[in-house]
Amino acid sequence: MKYLILTLTSLIIFNSCIDKSNINPEPINDVPVNLTINLALPTYFHMQNINTYVLENGGVKGIVIVHNADDKFYAFDRACSFQPSNSCAKIEIDSFVYQFRCGKTNNSGFIKCCDSKFSFDGIVAQGPAQYGLKQYLITRNGNFLIVSN
Repeated sequence: MKYLILTLTSLIIFNSCIDKSNINPEPINDVPVNLTINLALPTYFHMQNINTYVLENGGVKGIVIVHNADDKFYAFDRACSFQPSNSCAKIEIDSFVYQFRCGKTNNSGFIKCCDSKFSFDGIVAQGPAQYGLKQYLITRNGNFLIVSN
């Protein structure tokens, strides 16, 4: 009994010392993602060039697939990592500076939701977001990009 109490006490103390600062307090929901893109099709042929992107359905608020300047493909959910449950917290592309920004574009221009901006590899470039974009696994098999989680 003595060892049981000692073990439980140790576990409680250890658990309270774990750094929880890197855990997103409002994470983006996990939803099944399974998407295949054929880069040989006219709709996606431009994706063979770097600094290009395509918007697809799926994920929580849509998926953006990027062929970044590092010649790698990335797939992100379009939900902003800052207050993602907010209806306006959706990622749009600023193709002039190759960044994502939080807000929406309409006939009168871009309307920001927050001041968050993200690089094309999903990393926070400007806050209030403290966490990068939700990234999906992307693999390339010949002309096919497979996005999944």
